[in-house]
Amino acid sequence: MIARLPMTLTGKLASLYAIATLIILACVGTYLYRALASQLAARDDHELVEKIEQFRHILLETPDSAAIIKDKHRFIDAAMGHHGLIVMLVDVNGQTLMKNHDAAGALTPSQIVPIGQEPHPRLIWNWEYASGKTARTIVAWAKLDKAAEPVKVVVGRTASERTQLLADYLQEVLAAMIGASVLAALLGYLAVRRALRPLKIIASQAHSITAQHLERRLDAHLAPPEMQTLVASFNAVLDRLQDSFQRLSQFSADLAHDLRTPLYNLTMQTQVALSQPRSNEEYIALFSSSLEEYERLSRMVESMLFLARADNAQVALSVQALNAFNELQRIADYFEGIAEDAKVKITVDGQGTIAADPALFRRAVSNLVANAIRFTPAGNTVRLYLERGSTSNVIGVANPGSGIEQAHLARIFDRFYRADQSRSRSGSSTGLGLAIVDSIMKLHGGKVEVESVLNGMTTFRLRFPVKPPS
Repeated sequence: MIARLPMTLTGKLASLYAIATLIILACVGTYLYRALASQLAARDDHELVEKIEQFRHILLETPDSAAIIKDKHRFIDAAMGHHGLIVMLVDVNGQTLMKNHDAAGALTPSQIVPIGQEPHPRLIWNWEYASGKTARTIVAWAKLDKAAEPVKVVVGRTASERTQLLADYLQEVLAAMIGASVLAALLGYLAVRRALRPLKIIASQAHSITAQHLERRLDAHLAPPEMQTLVASFNAVLDRLQDSFQRLSQFSADLAHDLRTPLYNLTMQTQVALSQPRSNEEYIALFSSSLEEYERLSRMVESMLFLARADNAQVALSVQALNAFNELQRIADYFEGIAEDAKVKITVDGQGTIAADPALFRRAVSNLVANAIRFTPAGNTVRLYLERGSTSNVIGVANPGSGIEQAHLARIFDRFYRADQSRSRSGSSTGLGLAIVDSIMKLHGGKVEVESVLNGMTTFRLRFPVKPPS
């Protein structure tokens, strides 16, 4: 079976343009054809009325029936000059006195115009003057000059001339329609091809966009107004794709760097330990150090798996109405020992409920509290609080410290990004804590915000919607 090749857009539009032109011309041609046929019929009927009036006038100057038979050419000459005209003069006895055509059809008119009444086109009827042939005919009584008996005048006109004229006109109309449709298809093809030229340029631009040239964009000025929105949307997709690609590249680089450090430490420690015999105490110290590195790798892998599941919406939420004060106090109690070691206090304020998944809520707030304790100078306080709103409830974690520079605020939720590079090698941090907080808030249909003043307060706000997503 031969597969059909798809028609190009240019060909489709040109074909549709030609078909539309053909339909319009057919409608116009049909209207003009009918109008011409109606006008020709009206003209013929008007000539029949005039002609029968002419013969009535001639018969008024004719003394009797014998004069008609004797001078037939007078009446035949009056009928000349009109193609397809049938004229017959019949006396009251049905005898034909004169005729200019071999019409053999039975003359049974529906109406005969009486003497003294003017003929009218509505009195014209179709007479079958021969087998299968008809003529528009009018019949009237005419008065002779001296004879008492009138004469029946029959004037008809065959449709042959009008039919031939209409046939010729129809052929011309059909030829014009076909020619105009072909011309419309050709002009439509050229016009569409010219109109689609900017799209070909845009397609060429799109073809040049590769992974190595994601910074390139489509030129919206080349697109027609109807497609500028599409081009702008495509450019927006490229912006997001470039940003995601850059983030992925940075993530891969950061991941390799963070995995390399513990793996390098494990390798070096093992090589040193195997270089010569060691005491039990030295092996125990080696195993303890290796265990820390393994735990760090385990936390990193666990965090990466959580982020992967969150990105693909594979984390099932179990949203409940949580007592915010009790939850924050539980988290504060958990970090009490760490806070005492850092000589930092934790306070909890606010009453109300939060619609959230309990486990994810605690994980998000715990990540923020752990960071707050780490960066809070000794002798200061980390504050946990609740702010209630009409559309969202806010959990805040605020702490004093050196603060975060504005250049880092937009990226601190990126994976493996650390604003404080001096702590990038800290074994207690994987660089994924804030990224996990951001993912947890997106799962809840909320968002995380940060506000920081250098050498002042740094505040993270978790906005949980009052009506969480189903």
